[in-house]
Amino acid sequence: MNHNAQAQHAIDLMGRVANPTPVMAASDPISNVAYFSSSAANSQALDTTDLSRNEIRKLVRQSRNCINQDEQEQLALIASRHILAEIQASNAKHVALYRANDGELATDKLIETLWQEGVTTYLPRLHPFREGQLIFLHYDKQTQLEANQFGILEPKLDVTQLMPAFKLDVILTPLVAFDIHGNRIGMGGGYYDRCLGALTPQALAFGPPAFQALTPPIAIGFAHDCQQVSHIPVEAWDIPLAMIITPTRRITP
Repeated sequence: MNHNAQAQHAIDLMGRVANPTPVMAASDPISNVAYFSSSAANSQALDTTDLSRNEIRKLVRQSRNCINQDEQEQLALIASRHILAEIQASNAKHVALYRANDGELATDKLIETLWQEGVTTYLPRLHPFREGQLIFLHYDKQTQLEANQFGILEPKLDVTQLMPAFKLDVILTPLVAFDIHGNRIGMGGGYYDRCLGALTPQALAFGPPAFQALTPPIAIGFAHDCQQVSHIPVEAWDIPLAMIITPTRRITP
């Protein structure tokens, strides 16, 4: 399915929903986008059976970056509506997101809506002295952003705005490719794998007693439909996602 068809398919599906139940006020940035059941949608995954992780990464990034700006905005609104419903259903109050880069689904309108809903939002930042690790900092309209070594905007370091990852309710996770089992491929740095690996029940069980009673954050992937592939070579350090949301899919492995 090409990108024009993908966008039109999502729009057509929304039009088929009978009497959708709104959960947002008319003034909210993404309130005009209706929700629909993922059972009505089916995307065609790229066959990656014999491809390496780097080959998959290259192909999917090329496909994702072929989506024009108008389609990007439209698909981001549709997907944002779906992820908002998940956040509301879980009663999440502390949500980590990301700033879009390299053709990723934009989160700007979603973040604005979460602010209106009273949800506190956070953005990742490369750890200042632990290489390969992420930290999360509070993000609002007053937050100063700066580009990191990869050219990605992140909050300026302020330890007073630091949020321990285990206290988050939801971590909206960027990715390059995913499969039906919740496996993901990122950009290759392993940042989110390390972050999510430290938040599994097994990892928390080895921490202080207070950690053992914690409920880990829900890790949700956020991606275009064209990022779904048939197979991802899994490495020992990979952490599957609990859920993946696309403009036409809600995947829960």
